[in-house]
Amino acid sequence: MKWYFILTLTVFISCNEQELKTASVAFYNLENLFDTEHDFNSSDNQFTPDGEKKWDEARYTNKLQNLAKVISELANGEAPTFVGVCEIENKKVLEDLISQPSLKNANYAIVHLDSPDERGIDVGFMYNKSLFKVEYFTAHQPDLSYCNDLTRDILHIQGKVINGETLHFIINHWPSRGGDSAKSEAKRIAAAIKLNEIKYRIIETEPNAKIIIMGDFNDEPSNKSIAETLAVSCKQNNTADGQFFNAFCDLEIAKKGSYRYKDAWEMLDQIMVSSTLLSDTTAIHFKNNSAAIKSETWMLQTGKYEGYPLRTYGGNTYLNGYSDHLPVFILLENE
Repeated sequence: MKWYFILTLTVFISCNEQELKTASVAFYNLENLFDTEHDFNSSDNQFTPDGEKKWDEARYTNKLQNLAKVISELANGEAPTFVGVCEIENKKVLEDLISQPSLKNANYAIVHLDSPDERGIDVGFMYNKSLFKVEYFTAHQPDLSYCNDLTRDILHIQGKVINGETLHFIINHWPSRGGDSAKSEAKRIAAAIKLNEIKYRIIETEPNAKIIIMGDFNDEPSNKSIAETLAVSCKQNNTADGQFFNAFCDLEIAKKGSYRYKDAWEMLDQIMVSSTLLSDTTAIHFKNNSAAIKSETWMLQTGKYEGYPLRTYGGNTYLNGYSDHLPVFILLENE
């Protein structure tokens, strides 16, 4: 485990009211956001100009512009305050993303660490630097030694919002289902065990910590890794102290989702909040019934796969889309 401390001084933009009234928290699987250069430490050969996908600067630029368009209006027409992301190759692609003209007003800064995933993909975090100051961040690797494997790190960020409250964000991208969710389930349970360790360690030193967990879990709220190992609650008004509330259970029940497989939606991308964020008597808190999936007609395919998320490639056929996942978000308020 590596800890990274931010030692630079940050000056928040002055506001008439020195507090954060509303904020949005989003998560988006960016689907293979690779640059065009070959990294000899990962298997990124597909995403190079000479690779089978013919991934060149023009296509990379289109991908950045497309993703920036989605993010710029992700949360009820606006760029989110906080965005967790996954399937990014390195820090550079995040820097290129937040530099897009459509995200200029979002005032984003980033947090990124390289993970040991064999494909070379990582998780990351984007945040409005006028409203949030990162104090430190660290990465944790789920224990997959039983199968001699490595996966994406779990990224923990701690910082303060403009009104002085501390928030913790934990970004996940759990092992894939790999065509057989039952055979790969043990890997996601291992990731859930590591996530439990992280949140328990935070709560041990900060009992009233406000924690937001988000990610592509490659499992749905009702699956064992989340429902049993994480033991999160699907009922906001029936969440015990120390238990987390999964804001996306109801969307799974309604057969909605962020990913479509064999004509069925799957609620793989989720955001969970600690019980300390559920009371409207505390400062910053979860806004009731605010969990949502960003889905617009222009983000979806037409033709043979009508209604599926419009991705960048269908096989090796270039579609010039956005991602094979739809982004999700929740709202926070301070009233």
